[in-house]
Amino acid sequence: MKAMLTLMMALISSNVFAGTTCPNLEGRYPKCKSEIRDIRGEYIVEQYMKDDVNFYQIHYIDDDTDENRTDAIRTDGKLESRKEKLPRVGIKVRIDSKSRCETDAVVSDADVYFMGAKVGQFVAKIYREGGTLYSNLDGKYLGKPLSKRIVCTQE
Repeated sequence: MKAMLTLMMALISSNVFAGTTCPNLEGRYPKCKSEIRDIRGEYIVEQYMKDDVNFYQIHYIDDDTDENRTDAIRTDGKLESRKEKLPRVGIKVRIDSKSRCETDAVVSDADVYFMGAKVGQFVAKIYREGGTLYSNLDGKYLGKPLSKRIVCTQE
């Protein structure tokens, strides 16, 4: 009976954690395009473990605007807050997000606040198939739907 209970616990534990394997996204992706146009720039993804948590550093270099930004993602589901200036509208917002690994992707749920009021929310999903990196963002901002797709290749 004790052996059976131990086996059942092992099976349950392996099933619970089987879906939490984080994908390997590491690499340099110099050829990017959005749904609308080619993007002159590249994504560089670094990945590492710290205290049993997967972390991703995603560097974006835009050759057209000289924008150079880095997003740090931790995948343990803990709330992280950051302030960011929205490029097209020029206002500063606070973004509260939680990220996790899910079905070979990194998924982030976020809420956007301006002067303490919630003005948006989105879900971002980053994943890789072969040498291609996909970044999908869906949500709402100021009550309007928001959808953004970026595809980058290593070739």
